[in-house]
Amino acid sequence: MIMALPIAFTLFAMALFQALVLSAWRDRFRKEVRAHREGSDADPESTVTIVVPARDARDTLAPLLQDLHAQDLPKEVVEVLVVDDHSSDGTAGIVQAMMRTWPQLRLLQNDGQGKKAAITTAVRKASHGILLLTDADVRCGSQRIRAILDAMEGLDLLILPVRTEGAGLLGRVQEEEQAGLLGMAFGEALLGRPGLAYGANLAFRREAFDAVGGYAGDRYASGDDVFLVQSMKKAGRSIGSLLDPRAVVTVHAEPTWGGFFSQRVRWAGKMRGIRGATPWIGLFALLWPWILIGATVNYEFALVVEEDGLETLLLLAAAWLLWLVPVVALVNEVRRFLGQRARPLVSLCCYLFFMIYSPVIAVVALFHRPVWKGRRMHR
Repeated sequence: MIMALPIAFTLFAMALFQALVLSAWRDRFRKEVRAHREGSDADPESTVTIVVPARDARDTLAPLLQDLHAQDLPKEVVEVLVVDDHSSDGTAGIVQAMMRTWPQLRLLQNDGQGKKAAITTAVRKASHGILLLTDADVRCGSQRIRAILDAMEGLDLLILPVRTEGAGLLGRVQEEEQAGLLGMAFGEALLGRPGLAYGANLAFRREAFDAVGGYAGDRYASGDDVFLVQSMKKAGRSIGSLLDPRAVVTVHAEPTWGGFFSQRVRWAGKMRGIRGATPWIGLFALLWPWILIGATVNYEFALVVEEDGLETLLLLAAAWLLWLVPVVALVNEVRRFLGQRARPLVSLCCYLFFMIYSPVIAVVALFHRPVWKGRRMHR
């Protein structure tokens, strides 16, 4: 029991540090949401090119294009470039049909292969200096572009929110997981340490993209979002974030367990290429609960009446609370912003499940290259 108390105190200190970090994220998140509750109604002076990389997106592209056509701005303000990444399902035909009555919509063929090449193709042919990345499977509101253009003033890159919606147990797991990651992404960005971003909803200036070399030298198949943030940050470019409900895009959760795990293996594969604190925060998040569980399993509860036994038990219990409560509080704060129902007990259960599957995915990602839309991902 002599060694148990120092170990318990160390675990308590680690949990306290995590709790302070998550509380800081939550506090900044809440303040930023409040700051954007009242949006501007003035027409922005800037223009924007929306870039939609699309591969076999026949089933989702038309609704998105309808959302973009319905933006409450003059049509000449918004150019939409759909970059067909060698689709085989008629994606191009959908765009061509809508182009007949929409002069600002253009169809491009990808000069290379993959999403980064598609984005680069669009950057070269865009008519406007501000570009907004939008995945072909999202939906958005009619004031999205207005909110983003208002926020881009003085910025080179703008991190924007994505809401995941799903049905059943699998859908709820993904909603909770992504709410936690969104809280981390915006918490770090608001504290001046941007790292994570969402390629489904990301704005940047073409001049800044060209200045950092775009994706030149990037050998990872995925990560068009975080690697661009990383390049901008390294170059000293101005990076901001926007927590305005009008700017949110919505994506559907993966409907099958196989798709769920494959998607996460694909995402995890890019983490090795991320520099800075973000990967270490992620590693700590994966290992910390297992360290805490190991310490709890090895604690001899029968010795609680011995010297320092009660103090050790209380420190261990406090560490558990400091680990779980701030995570659930952050996730529920994000869910409220996204207009989703917050239920702490559900969030807790989903987080415990995340604790189990996330280390497995991290290990699998070291060796396995998943197939995505008919292509095997390369690293």
